[in-house]
Amino acid sequence: MFKKVISSPIRWAGSKKKLLNEMLEKMFVRDKENYIECFLGSGVVLLNVLLNKEILGYKNFYVNDINSNIISFYLILKTDVDFLIGELEKLEKQYNDKSIEGKKIFYYDIRNKFNNLKKNDKMKPIYFYFLMRMGFNGVYRENRNGEFNVPFGKKDKFCFQRDGLKEISKLIQNVEFYNLDYKQFLYIIKSKCDLNKSFIYCDPPYVPEDMLVNQKQELYTNFTFDHEDFFNVINDINCGTTMISMADSVLATKIYNKYGFKKKNINQIIRIINPKKLFASKEIAYINYTIEDE
Repeated sequence: MFKKVISSPIRWAGSKKKLLNEMLEKMFVRDKENYIECFLGSGVVLLNVLLNKEILGYKNFYVNDINSNIISFYLILKTDVDFLIGELEKLEKQYNDKSIEGKKIFYYDIRNKFNNLKKNDKMKPIYFYFLMRMGFNGVYRENRNGEFNVPFGKKDKFCFQRDGLKEISKLIQNVEFYNLDYKQFLYIIKSKCDLNKSFIYCDPPYVPEDMLVNQKQELYTNFTFDHEDFFNVINDINCGTTMISMADSVLATKIYNKYGFKKKNINQIIRIINPKKLFASKEIAYINYTIEDE
């Protein structure tokens, strides 16, 4: 039996937490040598795969995200959890002692510091964690200059689970983290391991039902995502056993069905694109293998 779903330490809009039991039990192929994830996001899928690795049977774990802040956070969590906790405790005291107006000023001060720090600064993932918890609804969004611009979430308290972070740190010790474009990542992994002995899970930016949103591509960053190109890469490297998460839409079906992937329903959830846009999304998956209920 699968263990109770655990949350990611990163607050993240569009998390797969509500869908994980169904995904892991019914859709994830077991007894593959390698688990590969191209778009890590909050990391909630990876963490629950690791929690249930004895059942799933995976031995090696390779994960990637183009967002350097996500990967930097998990790397510091993996390699220096005591430093991470110590710095978060300082932020906790500074934030919680202030009035709501003081909290707002403090949030925007941290956001400004975060945007001005270099990519490899050790405080960057600390501030990233704080901003994701205290910003609006776990949304990650950047402006055209690549600056994090999510507004203050008006939270009364900043708190975090020290023991939870330590447990997750232990859980991820054998994971290889990459901060690459998904194409670079997949070609590197192909050179390292046998993709026929791998289960590849992909959760790319969705093809939204709202075509205006699709044109603006406001989901997570200021970069557009080419789904045709993505599928061509998947097809080109012969990924083997692959599952692709997606929101149901006519355009998504047009793109993903033409290569013989089968569409499977998962659930319906609410997706947040930015602080002003909210829409219901029917969660589906495209798979190139057979599952038991077929």
